[in-house]
Amino acid sequence: MGSVTRTKLMSIMALSAMIGLLLLPILVAIPALAGDGGSPAAGVKKEGGDAKVEKGKDVYYKTEGIVSGPPAPKTTDSEKDYPRYNFESRVLLWFANQQHLYYGSFVLAVPIFCMIIEFMGVVSKDKALAKRYDQLAYDFIKISLTAYSLTAILGGILIFTFLTLYPAFFQYLSGIFRPVMHIYALMFVAESGTLYIYYYGWDKMKEGFLKWIHLSMSVVLNVIGTVLMMLANSWIGFMMSPAGVDEQGRFLGNIWHVIHTALWNPLNLHRILGNMAFGGGVVAAYAAYRFLSAKTDEERAHYDWMGYIAMALGVSFLIPLPFAGYWLMREVYAYRQQMGITLMGGLLAWLFIIHATMIGILFLSTNYYLWQALGRMRGAEKYQRYIKYLVFLLTCG
Repeated sequence: MGSVTRTKLMSIMALSAMIGLLLLPILVAIPALAGDGGSPAAGVKKEGGDAKVEKGKDVYYKTEGIVSGPPAPKTTDSEKDYPRYNFESRVLLWFANQQHLYYGSFVLAVPIFCMIIEFMGVVSKDKALAKRYDQLAYDFIKISLTAYSLTAILGGILIFTFLTLYPAFFQYLSGIFRPVMHIYALMFVAESGTLYIYYYGWDKMKEGFLKWIHLSMSVVLNVIGTVLMMLANSWIGFMMSPAGVDEQGRFLGNIWHVIHTALWNPLNLHRILGNMAFGGGVVAAYAAYRFLSAKTDEERAHYDWMGYIAMALGVSFLIPLPFAGYWLMREVYAYRQQMGITLMGGLLAWLFIIHATMIGILFLSTNYYLWQALGRMRGAEKYQRYIKYLVFLLTCG
């Protein structure tokens, strides 16, 4: 009895510590978020012994603010601003960014799947089914641990790439987003601690009140992960649609304006849906591999079910993804029409053609997988006649 009480107390203390880690970055950043976000020394001029505050006009919000940072650097095509190492810098940066995005999307999506599946197991009244859901959620989170470590390594490589190949740009960006980057680093530490406690505490917190504590940890983990994603999106949004700065690129003291750009919310929605669809596809592929390599019928049945759940979750988020993409591109056109024309009708139009083709292939292959899965289910024969109509609609669409 004493051991159970001690375990319960330690679990509550661990959860309290994680919540404290979650709130600590926000408390630390309150002065920066509510105030000027930095020293206004860059906008102060002394004339005749009196300090004169220089103000600027926000390029997006059209509000005035105190100049609190240096102007955007005027770079030139030189070794100082763009160092060269006999490689194409943009290709290297794209490669590092893309790999980090792949793994980052996966490790953000899988804990959400775990939370959903674990909750289904907790509320299920069928003990056998609840055990299967719990084992499935454990398998999901086990996959993400290795990917999480690789994500951190790739993130370090990405920062090193920015510092090495684009030093002037990264210095300017990190100067504006300094409080945001501090929060990001602390949130990353909080997410790492929460993830490992969540995983290694699984067997110790399988019953009763401790199981609800464990489920609450998954909620905390996903809140942290979502906030991390949104903070990273603010950097992308600022690069594409600057706000919170004047025409010279000088920071005007309101960090919320810098974060909340015209494209921030569309990027958040598009990325979270994309993460979920991508994560579901990767887990389904993993389950298919384990199904083919399984030695017993019981293992094959488990991984077949795992693939079905992963694909169902992935498809449920894939369906609204094109609509989120439409909203994102509409906001791009609304912010700056020329940028939208360049993306969809100019220099990068060929990428959008390939993109649209890949989306069509994705929907067709997903439906083909589900059609094949129907063949293994008893009583599914009555739905087979609808397949040809579905394929016709997908092909026409």
